[in-house]
Order: sequence, then C-alpha cells, then structure tokens
Amino acid sequence: MKKHRIIAIGNAIMDIIIKCNDDILKTSNLTKGSMTLIDDEMANKLSKLDIIKIDCGGSAANTIYCMSQLSQIDCEFIGKVANDSFGNQFIKKIHSQNIKFYSNFDERYPTATSFIAVTNDGQRTMCTNLGCASNILQDDIIEDSFVNADLLYLEGYLWDKKDTILALRKAISFAKKHNVKIAFSASDSFCVQRHKNDFLELLKNDINILFCNENEFLSLISSKYFDKNESISFLRQFSNLITIITRAELGSVVINNDIYENCNIDKINNVIDTTGAGDIFAAGFLHHFLNNESLAKSCNFGNKLAGKIIQNYGARFNSSDISELH
Repeated sequence: MKKHRIIAIGNAIMDIIIKCNDDILKTSNLTKGSMTLIDDEMANKLSKLDIIKIDCGGSAANTIYCMSQLSQIDCEFIGKVANDSFGNQFIKKIHSQNIKFYSNFDERYPTATSFIAVTNDGQRTMCTNLGCASNILQDDIIEDSFVNADLLYLEGYLWDKKDTILALRKAISFAKKHNVKIAFSASDSFCVQRHKNDFLELLKNDINILFCNENEFLSLISSKYFDKNESISFLRQFSNLITIITRAELGSVVINNDIYENCNIDKINNVIDTTGAGDIFAAGFLHHFLNNESLAKSCNFGNKLAGKIIQNYGARFNSSDISELH
C-alpha cells in the first residue's frame, strides 16, 4: 500500500467539551447545532459549566488527526497558535500523533478555544473564540510542502478573513501546480450562506472533493428539501467534482457526475456527542479513497467511523478503537 502525504489547513483550536441543557442555549441566544463566535464574557460564563474533556481540535485538525491514526501516512497541518498554554498544548497533542505542524507563533492574539456544549440528545453546539486561529498568512504557505503530496484538505471556516483567503489561494495554486488533489469541507450552513459565491467559484475551478452535511448542501443549492434529481442536476455544472453529503441517521450520499450512491448507516442507539462526526467521516472516506477503493466503500467506511465517534465524548479515537475499525 502506497504511503500518502496529506496537508490540511485549518483553524487550530483547543476544544473544551461541556455538558449543557437546552435552556442554557436559549438564554445565551445560541443556535443549537451551529457554530457561534463568542467573546470573553461568554467564554467565562461557559467555563463555569461541567467540563468533560479538553483536546486539540478544529475541523481540519480533527480530520488529519484521525487519518494519521488510521494508517502509516505522512500528515501535515498548517495552522496558527500563540505561544501560550493552549498553543503549546495544541502543538504537543498534534506532535504526539506524528503530525508535522507548520506555524509561526502569533504575537497579537491568544490561541483559539471552542466551548462545545453537548446536550442530552448528543447534539453539539460550538461556541468559539477564534483568537489567532484564522491569522494564517501567505508566508505560512511554502511551495516545497506541496511537492509529492497527494491531497490538500481545506475547511470553509477559514473563509472569513481577507489575508487568510490570500494564503489559501496560494496553497491552492501550489496544489494545482504539483497535481495535488484538493478536498474542501463546507464546515457550517451559516458559513456557506456567508461565502456561497466564493464557494461555488472554488467548486467550479479548484476543488476535486466536497464534503458537506445536508443542511450545508441545501444552503449551497438554495433548496429547502433534499432531492436526488435536483442534487444531480445542480452538481452537473461542476465537471468531475466528487460531492459527499452526510445525512445523520440516513447515512451519506456520494455524487460524481451522474453517479449517485446512497450509503446507509447502522442505527446508533447510544448517541453521546456528535462533535467532529463530519470531520471523522471525511477521514474515513479519504483513507479508503486514496487507497483506490470505490466511492461507495469509501462512504461506508466514513459512516462506520462517524457512527463510532458519536458514541464517545470528543472527536478522538483511542488505539483500541482504531484497531477494531480496520
């Protein structure tokens, strides 16, 4: 089996998982299941709730971490942290999984944190203080990193800052120059709404693989309900794009031109925390896809990993979980 190289670019965030009830979400004006940017006052309020776990996180970081766990693969991550306690924890966690981390310390803002409020139904609501996470600059993107790489993985959350977009476009140009496939996670339905035109341009000109959940996809195509024929018709405008849509308990769908595969997931009776489910799905899909498995088999493995991770707190497998999944 070929040893692959993958580069991920994303927000470097320390995840703080807390138990929460729906009333707290309502009184704090938080939209259940979404990601909301918060200030120091809200962070202080949430820090007083029941903290379950603290770990390195961020969408692309979750995916690259899991991919490194799954196989002997060269994984690299480009992000931004400060030289503070959380920043050094993040680097230590990433290095512990043998992932190369590229970043110059940010001297202006602290390392990002995200309070992930988990309600009794297992749904997660992310409350993020971005700190310096999105301050990825063009100087952080080095062309040599893309030579002999197989995949560049990007998260849509980064599309909120002009300087960061310039850095991402530089990475995309290097990836295309060196024939590196580009995968993109839509990240969040609100994120899609903010940057829909930019995302559509990316899909048209740059992206080979799109990951999104059903709500994100519906935002992208401006539709209220998921429909097979409408989805296929919309995606025909993007030549050879592979689109994977996760649909929670309905499993996932992969569309490539007129190929449509519906991949069911086993019923999960013990949903504890949906944090990172989409990120872990992407890791499972890409693990099989890069090893030349079929789109359906890749989707099914993604479903399997997502179904497993939501039965635990957080977006990390332990070593015994990984051995059982192969």
